[in-house]
Amino acid sequence: MFGIGPAHTPGASVFKNIYEVKPAHFLLYNKDGLQEEEYWKLESKPHTDNFENTCQKVHFLLDDAIKRQLISDVPLCAMLSGGLDSSIITAYICNYYKENNLPKLDTYSVDYVDNDKNFIKSDFQPNSDNEYIELMLQHFDTKHHKIVIDTPELANALEEAMIARDFPGMADVDSSMLLFCKNIRKGATVAVSRRML
Repeated sequence: MFGIGPAHTPGASVFKNIYEVKPAHFLLYNKDGLQEEEYWKLESKPHTDNFENTCQKVHFLLDDAIKRQLISDVPLCAMLSGGLDSSIITAYICNYYKENNLPKLDTYSVDYVDNDKNFIKSDFQPNSDNEYIELMLQHFDTKHHKIVIDTPELANALEEAMIARDFPGMADVDSSMLLFCKNIRKGATVAVSRRML
C-alpha cells in the first residue's frame, strides 16, 4: 500500500512539449533565457564504518528525521501498513510518546473486504500485511483503526482520485489511498508516513 509507485523518466511528462523540473534541479529565468541548474547529486562513496558505527548513524538519522515530523499543533497519527518503514516510524513515535508521557498514538491501516480469504502467497509477498500489523500492535500499545474498503468503493472513487492527483496514476491504488486518507481525516489532520520523511 505504501510502496514505491511506478516511475517515469525524470523531466518527462504526459503532455506534449511540457516538461517537469527534474529532481534536485531548479530553473532560473533571466535576460539570458531559461537555465536548468542541478543543486544536489547523490554520490557513491566507500563505506568505511564498522557495524556498530553504521547502526549508530542509521539510528541517529532515523531518530532525527522522525522527531522532526512530530512538531505539530494538532494531534498526530501514523499510517501502519505492517511494512518495515511504517513499523519503524510507529516504533519511534510510540517510544517518543512514552518517554514524554503523551497519550497513545493513533495508528491507521487499510485492508480490503475478503483480502485475507483471497490472499495468495508469493515470493514478492509471502505473508499478509495483517500479520505484521498484529505483531506491531502486540508490541506497541497504540489506538489502532483498521479501515476496510470494498471493491465497489474503489471503483467509484477512481475519477475523484485521478482529479485529486491531477496526473495519470495507479488507478485502484490511488483510489484506495484517497479513501484511506478520507477515513483518517475523520479522526486526525496530520498523518506521519515515510512519504513525509
